Amino acid sequence: LTSSDITDGIISTAKIADDAVTGSKIENSPTIANGLTLTDGDVTLASGHGLAFTATGDGSGTDSSELFDDYEEGTWTPTILGSSGDPTITYDTLRFGYYTKIGRHVFVIGRVRTDAAHSGGGDIQISGLPYTESGINGNNYTSGGGVVSDSFGSNPPHSTMVVSDSNYFLLIYGNYGVLQVSDLTNQANANQIQFSFHYMTDA
Repeated sequence: LTSSDITDGIISTAKIADDAVTGSKIENSPTIANGLTLTDGDVTLASGHGLAFTATGDGSGTDSSELFDDYEEGTWTPTILGSSGDPTITYDTLRFGYYTKIGRHVFVIGRVRTDAAHSGGGDIQISGLPYTESGINGNNYTSGGGVVSDSFGSNPPHSTMVVSDSNYFLLIYGNYGVLQVSDLTNQANANQIQFSFHYMTDA
């Protein structure tokens, strides 16, 4: 195709063999009417760009962005740490994590179980989250979710809280009590948690 084949910014199919453009590059923001269909391949966006939804109506809140600029899926490995000293842990085979990132939101699920746990101290920190929490609301712990737990030495947790500007979360028991390393039990098939929640990141 040459510039002579374009009239008023429009390329007619009469100028394209077999209605196909092969090995060509289109620049300068073309407008495509009546939809676009890909029969194979992917749409690749440059870093920092995405799908803009500025033409859609807005909600009653104050929006900060209408650009969908990221999607990612992957795995991560949850690790038990202590705020004043990491415990010595022997994990069994039930130790895994999965995540999906949609825009700034990171959705995670995972499971951890230990065969031995001793030493260390302080708050239990489940580390290894794939993205650092955004710190969107200081230390108010706006992110977190539920957890199913089994076979702890004491205070089995029921919830999680992601710590601001970090890549770990706390385990919560009772009325906002933070689980301690001393609540772990040193035996096989113990200290099991299964969790799912989402949080926000600036990445």
